[in-house]
Amino acid sequence: MSMSTAELIFEKAKTLPSPLQTEALHFVDYLLTRQEWEMEAANWAKLSSQQLEKHYSSADSIYDQDEILR
Repeated sequence: MSMSTAELIFEKAKTLPSPLQTEALHFVDYLLTRQEWEMEAANWAKLSSQQLEKHYSSADSIYDQDEILR
């Protein structure tokens, strides 16, 4: 049976000296924070798009078509 990626990371991290284990932990924390930022940015983009759709009537779409035809 093969090990999961998390198990492989754990096994390899156990062999590192303590200062490098701390550095690895900080890197994992950084990756988690970056993931949170990306999710938050995606949520804000979705909200922004939804708000724009509320204020942008379908009748205004003819102006978009005019721009495409030029």
